Amino acid sequence: MALRLVSSALRPALNSQVRNASSAVSVKDVLANAPQAEVSTLKNGFRVVTEDNGTATATVGVWIETGSRFENEKNNGVAHFLERLIHKGTGKRASAALESELNAIGAKLNSFTDRDQTAVFVQTGAQDVEKVVDILADVLRNSKLDASTIDSERATLLKELEASDDYHQLVLFDMLHAAAFQGTPLALSVLGTSDSIPNITAQQLKEWQEDHYRPVRMVLSAVGGGVSNVPSLAEKYFGDLSNEYPRKVPQVDGTRFTGAEYRYRNDNVPHMYAAFAVEGVGYAHKDALALQIASQFIGQWDVTHATSRTAASRLVQKIGHDHGLQNLQHFNINYKDTGLFGIYFVADAHDLNDTSGIMKSVAHEWKHLASATTDEEVAMAKNQFRTNLYQNLETNTQKAGFNAKELLYTGNLRQLSDLEAQIQKVDAGVVREAISRHVYDRDLAAVGVGRTEAFPNYAHVRAGMSWWRL
Repeated sequence: MALRLVSSALRPALNSQVRNASSAVSVKDVLANAPQAEVSTLKNGFRVVTEDNGTATATVGVWIETGSRFENEKNNGVAHFLERLIHKGTGKRASAALESELNAIGAKLNSFTDRDQTAVFVQTGAQDVEKVVDILADVLRNSKLDASTIDSERATLLKELEASDDYHQLVLFDMLHAAAFQGTPLALSVLGTSDSIPNITAQQLKEWQEDHYRPVRMVLSAVGGGVSNVPSLAEKYFGDLSNEYPRKVPQVDGTRFTGAEYRYRNDNVPHMYAAFAVEGVGYAHKDALALQIASQFIGQWDVTHATSRTAASRLVQKIGHDHGLQNLQHFNINYKDTGLFGIYFVADAHDLNDTSGIMKSVAHEWKHLASATTDEEVAMAKNQFRTNLYQNLETNTQKAGFNAKELLYTGNLRQLSDLEAQIQKVDAGVVREAISRHVYDRDLAAVGVGRTEAFPNYAHVRAGMSWWRL
């Protein structure tokens, strides 16, 4: 079938080829001729990945192996706190000067912190790549950590933490991690807590920066036009970074999944927000791709969708517009060494039969994936997965993040053509084996927020995970 969706990042090099190609051109053929990412490493271990696609814009950023899973209960939130201070200026550039300099070139400085990575990146014109690398090096190495800046940002973080209670999905997934990975750092929220944030000191922030912002933990990723000279710029601005640790080298203490249930009942919330998950796999695990495609098979649905009876997902066909369901999303979260595979849904939750019916249908689909899914079903799920994947990687920013994550999580970089070859190898047998290993008859972490009086009975849901009658 003709490939009709080619990412904008690929188009400059491929438009003429695609126009002249036969209608039978394959995804693999197109990706094989796409711009290839190139990896280099400085003497200090600082890694650089560039992908010059000839566009007029570029995304240049630094991804760092740090986040809340390296924290403890006392300093929880310190990684996010430090990331926020990156925007507050440096000794060389005051906050207003930094903002003015970025505005002058039409660039945008963005950042985020997750449980196991922090990213700081700039979207800019291709002609200003060197200036952006200079800015990135400055904000990462010379952030202002004076008392007034820290206290001002602390007040903002506490207000945002209080406001986050209204974002029920965010609260739910924090609770899911707290239940599933209880007793381990992966249970900690990225935002920190109302107990930890007030007590984080300038010294803790300084030490976190010294311990975690080290070259062997960092990847400079650049995608767009004008990025071919980024390796030499990395040497200029990051080549003198030291790998000497004044304290012990940050390490993950390990993970442990626990089957558990946690409910936060609040009848002022109009719906029940619920998530059920088994332990997934790490990013580089041999079953990671099969589980991602299986998750695509379950799919997602929202009450605003016009129809469910002709949906691609068997589950949506069965329960869309039934059981008071408002929203349903399957998810497969991959960290470096573990993950979560499960279902998130929002329902009216007026009746236990309705909420239990939702989970019975979900368990039924998981068992179908483990025992009876067909090559035709997997082929459809793979096509949907491809569309979502390649469309998501259309932008320079998403592709830069993908390249950096590959290096941080695996130490290597898959070209998209290599990833496509792996996708092609996934068939029904591969999916059945992966689901049987990781989902069938496995303990669950179950959490609910809001109107949880009709939350599905954990024992019943768990028993249904191994009931073979389909």
